[in-house]
Amino acid sequence: MKKAILLSSLAICINATTITQLFDAIEKTADYKLDNLANQEMKINKKSVINSLYPKVTLQASAEHFNRYNSMVPLTPTESGVLLKSGESIPFSQNIYRIGFEVSMPIFVKSIYDNKNRMTKLLKATKYQTKIELLKKQAFLVGYVSKLDYLFALKKSLLKQKSSITTTYKALKVGVDVGRIPEFKLLRLEDSLNQINIQLSNIKKNIDETKANIYKLTNIKIDDFISFNSLIVDKGEFISLKPLQEKLKATHYEIKSKQDNFYPKVMLSIKANRAYAKAYNTGDSIDEDFASAGLYISWNIFDKKNGSDIQKAKINLIKNNLQIAKTKKDLEAEIDKIDSSLVEINKQITLTKNSLKLKKELLKGAKVAFRLNRMSVDEYLQYENDLAKTRADLASLIANQNTLKANKALIYGENLKKVFK
Repeated sequence: MKKAILLSSLAICINATTITQLFDAIEKTADYKLDNLANQEMKINKKSVINSLYPKVTLQASAEHFNRYNSMVPLTPTESGVLLKSGESIPFSQNIYRIGFEVSMPIFVKSIYDNKNRMTKLLKATKYQTKIELLKKQAFLVGYVSKLDYLFALKKSLLKQKSSITTTYKALKVGVDVGRIPEFKLLRLEDSLNQINIQLSNIKKNIDETKANIYKLTNIKIDDFISFNSLIVDKGEFISLKPLQEKLKATHYEIKSKQDNFYPKVMLSIKANRAYAKAYNTGDSIDEDFASAGLYISWNIFDKKNGSDIQKAKINLIKNNLQIAKTKKDLEAEIDKIDSSLVEINKQITLTKNSLKLKKELLKGAKVAFRLNRMSVDEYLQYENDLAKTRADLASLIANQNTLKANKALIYGENLKKVFK
């Protein structure tokens, strides 16, 4: 028998879902993976800027027809004269085929380096934003789990109230059956039990709703309440400012990169090809090689559109600064409100626990008084309702406390796995 009980307890422990398992499950969902793709995209964007510094190699092939004989390669007058005197094939033809390659690379394009720095800052901002999205999901989860635990506690409280009233009902029915107690008191208790059943039905609907929300976040189906403890959230930096600060730095580099467009650009280009044709004077098949290498400078000395783009970027810089200031002010106000609320909730939890003990004793006395016909049915039911309400209030306070701590952890960028265990 003991062995069977032990195995049963072990099975319950194995099947129970912990808050940590739910946190871990969030990171396995498609939503979280979609958020992470933003990091991959930004890494590729940064890499594409860096890759523009590497040489670009292009293979080329062509077949051309001219209405007049055209040179396969440039010839000096001296070379043309020598070929004419010797009767050799002259590299002129109407049909010329070429195959070759071109290598080009930037030697000095200042905007590339500032764009690379800009992408580095945007990548950091994206990583912070991905972390924030994860913390938001964790905070939502804590809110849903806290609500679920509150609903289960409320259900448990109502079931205890129902059991208590049922016990009183059975004892009262004996007196009604012998005619010592008026039947209306029994009817009043029946009505109270019906009201409790209605509340239990509504709670079940809310429990199913909350379970569905948890499933959306974690892909895990919850069957029972989840017990967990919460730790104190340490003060830290506002994580919501981090991506904004990185975007601000990126905007500085954006302005610089647009200003860089007014600097000269120096490009290296190497070209080589082999031409095939039939010489116009002999008809023989000939081929000629031709190659060149050069540095090319382009200088954008007047571009009104680029000037407008610089002004737009400077306006974005001002917007980012104002957004940082506004967000910081809002977060400071939110933290003050959360800290103040937590202090009051902690006091209320202590007072409600004490009140719960007193109301349990008061209900015991009320039951005795009611059975001795020294208390009306409504007075007795008021004691039952007071105890049930106090239990519900305690569960609600704990749920609110957990939600506030989750929001505080989110604001400070603290992983909620460390706060809720």
